[in-house]
Amino acid sequence: MTAANAPGERHGSAGRDGAGARDQAAGRDPGASRRGALDEAPGRDETPGDPRGLTGAHVAGTETGAVDPATAACKRGRAEGGARGPRGLAAAGGRFRHVWFRDAYVFVKLWKTNLFPPLIEPYLYLLALGLGVGFYVNQMDGVDYLTFVAPGIIVTTSIMQATFECTYGSYFRMAFQSTFDAIISTPVNPEEVSLGEICWGATRSVINAAALMVSLAIFGRLDLIWAPAILALQFLIGMQFGAISLLITSKVRQTEYFNFFLSGVIFPAQMLTGAFFPLSRIPEVLQPVAWAVPLTSAIDLTRGMMLDRLGMHSLLELAYVAVTTLVFVELALRSMRRRLIG
Repeated sequence: MTAANAPGERHGSAGRDGAGARDQAAGRDPGASRRGALDEAPGRDETPGDPRGLTGAHVAGTETGAVDPATAACKRGRAEGGARGPRGLAAAGGRFRHVWFRDAYVFVKLWKTNLFPPLIEPYLYLLALGLGVGFYVNQMDGVDYLTFVAPGIIVTTSIMQATFECTYGSYFRMAFQSTFDAIISTPVNPEEVSLGEICWGATRSVINAAALMVSLAIFGRLDLIWAPAILALQFLIGMQFGAISLLITSKVRQTEYFNFFLSGVIFPAQMLTGAFFPLSRIPEVLQPVAWAVPLTSAIDLTRGMMLDRLGMHSLLELAYVAVTTLVFVELALRSMRRRLIG
């Protein structure tokens, strides 16, 4: 402090102390006048409905007129939610692949726990049903029981992986980790988040189906020439059950409610769609119901490729699986949008 500006400093300090004393004598908050002055300072553009004056507030260290990034993201989200634009698949662009890459990165980082435990159950099915029950069953549908049941185990493994990935996995990312909220604050929209989740669930189906098919090829129960087509079909049916599962996820508020979906839909579907015995063995009144479930067509197509029994009816089955998959994906994307942004 120089001698020239010392008197001014003392005068300013005395002025502030005097103003504080007068405020206390009048029963006012000593800092109220200073806060009022700050509130009237430039950069606090107060607008109706924004009492804190945050709309258009300047951020220290940014260019003049720059808007707080968090505020801008919230305003963009509200504008997108309020404006009536494309919905469902029409709103999903190529950015869904970033969601897929994110899930794939997490899977690779934890590949030991993500890959091996889910393979225990299908291998137990192969041993218990194919070798155990197969010892007492000479033939079923013209082949030995292990050859008959192998396609059913492949498809049920695929749908279970997609189901668990898009129920418990997606719910935890949405409700507990707030991953979806973080993603939709970027240019990725809710439809792209949902489509990325569904595609990742289908990818999990392919990974586990491929691991199971390797063992079947070693035992001579699978001709590898059909492997690409079988894996493509597992991706398609994985997309369908991933979409159905994400649709359920968008409705539930607690993970316990998934028990109704798994015990009431998924597990019975495995038993009544020809995975472990021919549909001709169930009552005739239930056979049309079984064929209405797309899982039945997926199992029949997989068995047709593995046993070389494809025909013209296979094209109808494939079309049915594809159309129903599109329907469920569309429903899942629309429902998740309502869940995420209202």
